[in-house]
Amino acid sequence: SKRKDLDIQLTSIIPGQFQTIKLYMWLCTFIIAGDITILNNYIKTTHTDLFTIILFSVSIIFLGYCAFFSLLALKINNTIAFPQDQYGEMSKLNSDNLEHTNGINAMISSILDAFDKNNKIINNMSKDIGKIYVFLVIGASISFFAIITSGAQIVKGEIIMSDNKEKVIKPTPQTGTTTPIIPKTRGDKPEQEKK
Repeated sequence: SKRKDLDIQLTSIIPGQFQTIKLYMWLCTFIIAGDITILNNYIKTTHTDLFTIILFSVSIIFLGYCAFFSLLALKINNTIAFPQDQYGEMSKLNSDNLEHTNGINAMISSILDAFDKNNKIINNMSKDIGKIYVFLVIGASISFFAIITSGAQIVKGEIIMSDNKEKVIKPTPQTGTTTPIIPKTRGDKPEQEKK
């Protein structure tokens, strides 16, 4: 029974935990790259809002810690315990009626030692996966909120023209007229189009 449990640890549980940590790490780096790209475009094209920049920065910090901690967890838990070779121990056993029983006991104790060591590794990795998940969810949530905030400003029309550093608001039509009011780019008062 313990031998089957050890096989399950070695073939599915530990590799599955490694894959989960790698998935979280790549997800963090993907979101960080997206945050940096969006933040770079946001600063170039819209009126710079400090709150949104802080949100993106906090998100990048959380996700950066998550990616770093993922690498650290992979490095720390990189050992897997296998049962020790009992051939040397078996040759030292006395040749008597208990030789067979002592040999089986030696093999079982080797399997139990490997199982216990792997169990500690699995418990440590599951705690690490929990911490990584929490930082990933917090960082991704902050990133999502920052994207919504920056998108709302773009929708409002707070766009900076390429050479003009002044904030320009989208024109709003006047009631009762069919011609839109077009503001000039240098901050002058808006004029109606000439017919």
